[in-house]
Amino acid sequence: MTDAWKNFERRVAKKLGGERIPVADKRSHLDVINDKFAVECKYRRKLSMFLKDAIMQAEEGRGDKMPIVALGEKYSADIFIMLKIENFLKLIGEQDEHGTRVEETFPDTQN
Repeated sequence: MTDAWKNFERRVAKKLGGERIPVADKRSHLDVINDKFAVECKYRRKLSMFLKDAIMQAEEGRGDKMPIVALGEKYSADIFIMLKIENFLKLIGEQDEHGTRVEETFPDTQN
């Protein structure tokens, strides 16, 4: 069996400045945690062309805006947003326009 999924979880943890939680570690059912996010990673050999086409369509029509895809399901009120991790990091202010990680971006909200 390959370690590709573990390596993917490590890549996600590094990008988000978090910690990969091994399967045997009972601290959490999640794959990656940090101060802000609870991350469940899903790694597949191939992603659906439906998803890839949607993000490509958003990128082609974006102009100077950030491309995102909104996903919904029949009979559900849930809306899911898909975007590339680099754009996510820019959106939350953890990466500047050059891809450099910004150390502190969220003010302390605990009073």
